[in-house]
Amino acid sequence: MMVRMRARAALRVAMLAVITGLIGCADEGSGSTSEAPPFVFRSLKLNQKKPDGLMDWSLNSPEARYELSRQLVRARDPIALLYKDGKPSFRVQSDLALVVNDGEQILLEGDVRLQQLNGAKLLIQGDRLRWQPEQGLLLIEQRPRATDGTSRIGASEAQLQQRTNDLTLNGVVELERWNEDADASNPDTTLRTGPAQWNLDTGLLNAQGPVLGQRRDEEGTVLEQLQGQNLRGNTIQGDITVQAPVNVQIPREKGVLRAQDTTWNFREQTIRSEQPFEADLDEAQIAGGRFRADLNDTTVDVISDCRIEQPGEKLTADRCLWNWQSEEVLAEGNVQLLREANDQITRASRLEGRVGEEGLITFTAPGGKVESQVRFRSDEQDPSSGRRNQSAPVEF
Repeated sequence: MMVRMRARAALRVAMLAVITGLIGCADEGSGSTSEAPPFVFRSLKLNQKKPDGLMDWSLNSPEARYELSRQLVRARDPIALLYKDGKPSFRVQSDLALVVNDGEQILLEGDVRLQQLNGAKLLIQGDRLRWQPEQGLLLIEQRPRATDGTSRIGASEAQLQQRTNDLTLNGVVELERWNEDADASNPDTTLRTGPAQWNLDTGLLNAQGPVLGQRRDEEGTVLEQLQGQNLRGNTIQGDITVQAPVNVQIPREKGVLRAQDTTWNFREQTIRSEQPFEADLDEAQIAGGRFRADLNDTTVDVISDCRIEQPGEKLTADRCLWNWQSEEVLAEGNVQLLREANDQITRASRLEGRVGEEGLITFTAPGGKVESQVRFRSDEQDPSSGRRNQSAPVEF
């Protein structure tokens, strides 16, 4: 038996119901005024081609009921294929499909699954999907979420454009990530944004702010937190750039870092910026030309123009390294430490330091060559001028 669908503009639609046995039909004794019961088929096949003859989509079901008066098909356990450039790109499954108005719209309900067949092999899930075949739009209205081996992204609503593989995420968007050998129900990294656009082929991601990223330990305590404005990135490369102003907090160490555009690589767990920044570490202030933080190693590398200020001291160096777990600090390259007491200036190629209980950094140069200059002030007063004499600086 052939059930024909109405032709659509610029589309060729074929609907073929393959019957291996008619399960149900109208009773012969039914009154003429009553509505005819649906036709029930053991097999249903739908497909649609684009104007150039390439396959657009297909849908199969092991059992379907067709209500002729309502132009409605109810299909059980449907499986659909979406095509891109004539090749299968997604397999779509659900518990139930409602084909409305001869294919103008298809509703999928139950355990809805869209499995990407190439690329990242992403799995998109939800409870209800509204599909408009002519426009190539698939809207997941209930609990949309997409997962791969180590990450999951969810939103209030998600829409997939079949022909471009653009995924639009609406509402509050949340990205969760975990290590390969970790429990997916306890992600260590989360990232929240506003509405987002994500291309599944290229990995390009753009999201509105505000942006909030957090990394937690196994007990759920926040280790680091990143806040910023809009977001852009590439999920294939693993880089996500948060636009300025950016604020990074390390709650346990009372550390706060303020930066311009900052890139977070969620695979390597690194944060970096190529622009000037400032940071507060309890009683010390750190600034530099650019930085790179390794979250796994708990280190911040001030790659250029390092400046550290704390009560009574100022340090400059080409590069500084701070480990916020061990509280060790390293300054390298043209290091100069100025202490207000006696105008003492210490120069070295390398100084090591440690953050003390008061939040101050104590610097030393174990085994290294150090040049120091100290100015001692004299308490003697010059009778002719009325001013105190000052001795020349002493260098050693």
